[in-house]
Amino acid sequence: RHGQALAGSAQFFAQSGRWQRCLMWYKQNSLLLKKLQSGMTPLVLDLFCKAGGVSAGATRAGVSVFGVDIEKQPSYVARFGTEVFELGDATDMSMLRGLVRKYKPVLVWASVPCAGYSTAPHLGEASRTARMIGEMRAILMSLGLPYVIENVGGARASMHEPFELFGQYFGLRQDRL
Repeated sequence: RHGQALAGSAQFFAQSGRWQRCLMWYKQNSLLLKKLQSGMTPLVLDLFCKAGGVSAGATRAGVSVFGVDIEKQPSYVARFGTEVFELGDATDMSMLRGLVRKYKPVLVWASVPCAGYSTAPHLGEASRTARMIGEMRAILMSLGLPYVIENVGGARASMHEPFELFGQYFGLRQDRL
């Protein structure tokens, strides 16, 4: 009787993966609750921030933000300030680890370049832009924090457990499909 109803290897590994995700969720919620109870405002690290659309949404939700982009972003700096912007490569692990240690974000949001995944041709040709979702996912997973990778519908096959959000969900009157 004992041990006869054990899960097979495939079932065990699937259940183990779900358990690991559940454990990570509990750990992150615990950290978030500790921050909230300490009076600290949770912070979102906004990678590939550009003008700051993600950061604008996060600040509306009452969260602090810190943006990183490889190009100067005067609009971001004008909206949020120079003290919360870093000019740098969002794939630089040393820089990211330093920012995580310094700011202790509760979430990392990566808006990787979408042109490589877009189904819309540019000047009649497919984009030559690098596809970075796999590389970015590996980087974000190594940080050990909850993360979001945002991209266009054409990137769906490169995403893990993707879902779509629309502007109307957040009170916006636009639809970008």
